Amino acid sequence: MALSFNSSDSKSRSWLRWLIVALLAVMITAVAIPQYFFGQLPWQSPPGVAQIKTIRTLKDTGLVLDGWSEELQQKISIGGDQWSVQQLTHANGAAPEQMIIFLKPQGQSKDQPEVEWIDLQGAQKWQTSHQRRLREGDLSIDTFRAWTSNQTFAVAQWYALPQGGHPAPHHWFWRDQTYQWTRDERLPWVAVAILLPMPPLGDISPVYPDLKRLSQLVQSSLAKAAFEPES
Repeated sequence: MALSFNSSDSKSRSWLRWLIVALLAVMITAVAIPQYFFGQLPWQSPPGVAQIKTIRTLKDTGLVLDGWSEELQQKISIGGDQWSVQQLTHANGAAPEQMIIFLKPQGQSKDQPEVEWIDLQGAQKWQTSHQRRLREGDLSIDTFRAWTSNQTFAVAQWYALPQGGHPAPHHWFWRDQTYQWTRDERLPWVAVAILLPMPPLGDISPVYPDLKRLSQLVQSSLAKAAFEPES
């Protein structure tokens, strides 16, 4: 006579399979339902960035800033991407007299903020210290002292967005989700780093007000030059 036995292990595996299936169903539903109601299904192509053509031109033109004259602007390759680098001089000679701006514009609508800060630091061969996050209104910036064997800079960096900005890629991600659901567009961005020359290994604290003020100036210029809807 054949004997049959109930296996507790087989029951456990069966329950585990059902649990995994149920969790996957919940995850798919959580993604699909909001996108369905806001007009985008998961298998559809993501929407585009309305201002992408204007944003791309930044690598060729840089920015025009009130009160600053351009000494140099050129397109350079960092981490396999195209950046703009500008050297500016204060028009009336007020301090700070010089400023360098690195811009990495979004190249395609599908591009996301990723490792821009790692790429920039590696390309410039910086050593860094005195990292601090500063906030002014809806703009947050990461600041630090950067130096090489012959130069020292006070640095501020962030991802500029149509309204404010933040240095962390995940901040863009959540804003982008809301942007897609409410506008059916991707959220545009530009990676920005500004550099202010300072004495070798000097104290960065007195430079914080200048970093905040000039970051706001650059952010305002980008809002007008790159993030206004294209006609």
